[in-house]
Amino acid sequence: MELTEEAKLDMKNALNGKLSDNFDELKVLLENLSAKKAVTTDHGTFKQIDKAMGKVQVKMNRLQG
Repeated sequence: MELTEEAKLDMKNALNGKLSDNFDELKVLLENLSAKKAVTTDHGTFKQIDKAMGKVQVKMNRLQG
């Protein structure tokens, strides 16, 4: 999974609770988080990514509606 520096920064920001207001950027972020979650072996990291994905989905729903 090769990510650009911007994608890595977006994922780091999402894990820290900072999310974009752009729906398309959130969609890409959600895909990247999902891929990272699939390869994570550490339970704590898995839960952190899962929580961030939930926040991204809520924000996407809010922007869509």
